[in-house]
Amino acid sequence: MKDYEIVDTNAGNISSCSFCGYKDANNLGHRRKADWLKERYAEGLRFKVLRSQRFGDIGMIEYALGNHAWRPVEAEGYLVIHCLMVNGKHKGKGLGTLLLDSCLRDARKSQCRGVAVVTSSDSFMARSDFFIKAGFVPVESSPPYELLVKKLKRAAPDPRFIVQKERLLKRHKKGLTILAADQCPMVPKCVADIAEMSRALGLEPKVVRVRSAKASRELPTPYGMFSVLYDGKLIADRPVSGTRFSFILRDLV
Repeated sequence: MKDYEIVDTNAGNISSCSFCGYKDANNLGHRRKADWLKERYAEGLRFKVLRSQRFGDIGMIEYALGNHAWRPVEAEGYLVIHCLMVNGKHKGKGLGTLLLDSCLRDARKSQCRGVAVVTSSDSFMARSDFFIKAGFVPVESSPPYELLVKKLKRAAPDPRFIVQKERLLKRHKKGLTILAADQCPMVPKCVADIAEMSRALGLEPKVVRVRSAKASRELPTPYGMFSVLYDGKLIADRPVSGTRFSFILRDLV
């Protein structure tokens, strides 16, 4: 595929890359994502951009060592994929496989136990069927989420979800709390929209930025990057628009 290259990013070149269609380096989501990545490289995280000679950055894959993964999974010795994405009009060309193969090569080179990924049946995360076609198998399910793995060492233990809802829910028993990581460039706008809608409905939200892999693994959902809690209950387990959130909240207050 001569028209494409995979760019392995680092602290020096990341600010010039696109994230999920976010190209403007002055955009808050882009800026926070770039800063987040700069802090993660030292932990072994890899963020690779798929670059087209004609169209620029059209896809990406992000993965980390299991003990530094921003997903609530126990996956010691594995690489854990956070995201894999190819822009819609470029799908069906084998580009997702190109990105996944680069991750699998890294796993073999590092003598990892294998590669794990959290998928979802909704539209917000990668679906399981792509990974299953690549030889991954499901090891645990928490609908709409599923944990899949491709083992490189047959006797290795399965990764598993470590979602513990009750501890965090008890910590935020009253009011509206938004827990958000900068791993996704969509998050800052979602937080701002949700906060604005909350105030319009008479609630003052508390925004808690999730700043470490450990903290992300304590969130009460397999997504591990974003949660909204209201009076000790989980009411949104991934970023949603302000309009969607208003419907959720009006059913509760």
